[in-house]
Amino acid sequence: MRPSELAPIGPYLRLLWNVAPPVLAAVPSNDADADVLKPYISHAGLHLPAAPAGLDRVQGARWLRAASAHAAAHLVFSRHVFVRDGMAPITQALLGLLEDARAEALACRQLPGLRRLWAPLHTAVPDDGDDFETLMARLARCLIDPAFDDPHPWVRKGRARFFLDGDGEVLAQTTPRALRRLASALGNDIGQMRIGFNSRLHRPGPGYRDDNRWLWHSDEQHAGRSEPAPAAARPSDRPPADVPPEAVQWRYPEWDRRIGRERRDWCTVIERQAEESADIAMPPSAAFPAERLRSVLQSSALQRRVVQPRTTDGDDVDLDPAIQALGAWRHGRPGDERLYRRTRRAPGGVAVMLLLDTSASSGRACLDGDPPTALALAKRAAAELVAAMSDIGWRVAVQGFSSDGRHAVRHSRAKDFDRPWDDVARRRLAGLRAGESTRIGAALRHAARALLAQPATHRMAIVLGDGEAYDIDIHEPGYLADDARQAVGAARRAGVLSLCLMPGVGVPEAAHVFGPGATALLRDMSSLPLAMARLLSHGMRS
Repeated sequence: MRPSELAPIGPYLRLLWNVAPPVLAAVPSNDADADVLKPYISHAGLHLPAAPAGLDRVQGARWLRAASAHAAAHLVFSRHVFVRDGMAPITQALLGLLEDARAEALACRQLPGLRRLWAPLHTAVPDDGDDFETLMARLARCLIDPAFDDPHPWVRKGRARFFLDGDGEVLAQTTPRALRRLASALGNDIGQMRIGFNSRLHRPGPGYRDDNRWLWHSDEQHAGRSEPAPAAARPSDRPPADVPPEAVQWRYPEWDRRIGRERRDWCTVIERQAEESADIAMPPSAAFPAERLRSVLQSSALQRRVVQPRTTDGDDVDLDPAIQALGAWRHGRPGDERLYRRTRRAPGGVAVMLLLDTSASSGRACLDGDPPTALALAKRAAAELVAAMSDIGWRVAVQGFSSDGRHAVRHSRAKDFDRPWDDVARRRLAGLRAGESTRIGAALRHAARALLAQPATHRMAIVLGDGEAYDIDIHEPGYLADDARQAVGAARRAGVLSLCLMPGVGVPEAAHVFGPGATALLRDMSSLPLAMARLLSHGMRS
C-alpha cells in the first residue's frame, strides 16, 4: 500500500472522534495470508491492508474510510476487554459480531452518515445459504441496515434481542455481560439447528471490519495477570488481587500532559454492585423542599416540551383557532371546537449519572455537623435528586467511585438506569463508604460510556464531590486535574455534559476541571434546588 493512501486517514479519524492512532500498513506474515489480510488494532496503532482487488480509486478510498471508521468506533466505544477462558469458540465469534454491531450502532447515533458508509458493504442475502458464516453475515447486515428484512428465524431473533425498537435506534444489550449472554444464546441455537462451525477457518466479516483481536486479552496478558507480581512492585503498579468475581472491568485512556497525548488503556475501572446497608439510612425529609427541586428540574430547558395545537381540551387556549371560530360564529357558521393546545413532554428525555466521590476526603466533617460528613450530605442530595428526576421521567443512575492507583478505579453501582428507585437502591446508596483516592478522569470516562448507551436527547454526568483529583501513584500537582479536564472536554464533544455539585466545601481545582459555571456549592440540603438551578442554567448555555 502506498503511503499516500494512508495519509488522509489520520485527519479523517480526528475529525470523526478526535482520536489519532498511528495508521500503519498491515503486512501479511506470508503469501498465504495476503488474500485474507484484515484490518486490525494493536498497541502500535491501526493496521490497514490495501483495499480489495477490483475496486477503483474512489471505491478503494471509501473502503479504507469505512475500515478506519469502524476501528476508531472500537477505540471510542469498545472499552471492555473479554477473556476467552471457558468461552466456546462459537460464542467468541458471535460476541465479536455483536460488539462490532454495538460499536457501529453507537457511532451511527452520534454520526448518522456513517451508516451510509458501512451499510453498502454488507451484501449478504437469504439466497446465499444457511450455513453459519452466511447466517452471521445476514445477521450483521440486519444490525446495520434497518431496511433489510431477513426471513430466517435465527436472524430475526438476533435482531429482536439486540434492539429494543424496530428502527434499530435503542440498544437492548447495554453491558458486556448481557452481550455475552446473547452471544451464548445464539450459539446454542446454532447447535440446536445442527449447523457446523469451523473456528480455524472463521474470519469476521465483512472485510472492512477488523479481526477483533483488540477485544480479547492475549494469552500473555491473561497469564501475566494470574502470576504474582514482583516483590518490589508497588500495589498501584499491578492489577488488584481482590477483584470480586462478579465485578466487570473496563479500560480507559488517561491524558499525559508531559507528552501531550493520551496513554491508551492506562486505567482500569472495576465496576460492581454496591453493598447494601442494614437499613435505609436516609428516609425522605419532610422539611426538604422537594416540590421546589422538582419545579427547578421541570422548568429547565432540558425538559423539552412539545405543543400539540387544535385539541378539544388542553392546558391553554389556542388563539388562532379560537379567533377563527369566533369569526365563524359571528357569521352564523359552526366553528371548529378544537380551541385548545396541549403541552406534553418531548420523546427522548434526559439521562443523568450521579457520581458520588467516596474517597477518603469525602469523610471530612461538615461545618454544621448535620449531616455529619460531606459524603452523608452527598448521599442525601443524591436520594432527593433521584426521587425528583425519576418522578418527571428522567433516566437516572447512581454510582460511587474511588481509586487505589490506575489499576483500581472502583465504581459501586447503587442504582442502574433500568432499575427503580426502591428500598434496595436506597440501601445500596446508604451503604457507600469513604476511603481511598479520587481519579476523576477515569470515573467521568466510565460515566460517559454508560450515558452514551442511553436513549436520551440530553445526557449529564453530575459529580457529587469536592472536585479535587488525587491518587496514590501520581505525585505531580495538577496532573490528574488536567486529565479530568480532558475527560470533561471529550465527554462534551460526544454529547455528555459534566457538572460538579460540591457538598460542604469545594476546591478551586474544580472550576479548572469542569469549567466556569459548571460547579455549584451545596452548603446544606436547603440549598440543593438553587444549586441545581445554577448548574442546569449553565448546562443550557454550554
